[in-house]
Amino acid sequence: MRLTYTKLIATVFFWGSGFTAGKIAVQTLGPYSSAFVRFAVGTLVLLLVFLKTNRGFVALSRKQWVWAILSGVTGVFLYNVFIFKGLQHIPAVRAALITAFAPIVIALGSALFFNEKFTPLKWFGVLISLGGTLVVVTRGNLTAMLSNATWGIGEVLVVGCVFSWTTYTLIGKVALQQISALTLSTYSALIGTVLLFVLAWQEGVWGQLAQASWQSIGAAAYMGLTATALGYVWYYDAVRQIGPAKAAVVGNLSPVFAVLIAVVVLGEEITIATILGGLLVLGGVWITNLK
Repeated sequence: MRLTYTKLIATVFFWGSGFTAGKIAVQTLGPYSSAFVRFAVGTLVLLLVFLKTNRGFVALSRKQWVWAILSGVTGVFLYNVFIFKGLQHIPAVRAALITAFAPIVIALGSALFFNEKFTPLKWFGVLISLGGTLVVVTRGNLTAMLSNATWGIGEVLVVGCVFSWTTYTLIGKVALQQISALTLSTYSALIGTVLLFVLAWQEGVWGQLAQASWQSIGAAAYMGLTATALGYVWYYDAVRQIGPAKAAVVGNLSPVFAVLIAVVVLGEEITIATILGGLLVLGGVWITNLK
């Protein structure tokens, strides 16, 4: 059991470090090329695990292919386009704390589409977390909430990332009743990687790889190996061993790791508003997940 928790915490660390790695990757490698390199590495590892587990490919029904395509478009393609483009415009700390609001949006989507019970306490958690997100986005100046200087292209892209991940998660609630998690993730990763390659090719991925710094290429490859491949395998192993509720609680540490790593590695500034907003976001997520 101790090993399971160790792997789960390592997975959450990988997810948190992905924001800093992504910021490094897009410095000399385009956003689409960075996303493609990440998933080319991650999908290759996932595919090897999948083939070893199933001793070959698994045939999908027409409906299962639909779920796999939808998952690949939302959770791999759109999510990575939004996050890598967003990291070109805003610091990794701000991106991480905005995406920390995703569990709340997922909870709201579950209540709306799957009639999951939403108690007054959960609504209170939603409001607390929303307030924290607004503090982070507005840098503590809530009166400037509608200002163009506050809602830049980077913030809008990262919010798009939150909604694409929410859609992917809600799709999974239905799809995983008909297809295994490993199969769905592998096929959706393959589909998403192909779509990312189309954008990366238009961006001139081969020329960019030839000219990019080894730090950028290494950062993208690191994300593929850790956050994408190992992270998936270890996370679902933890879900199987300790259950999704406990695994999700540990997963809330991801933005904490993200902020600390960005400050230490990138030297990004962390303000009182960022700290306060981050604490409100995490507190709201915690309250929402209380039983």
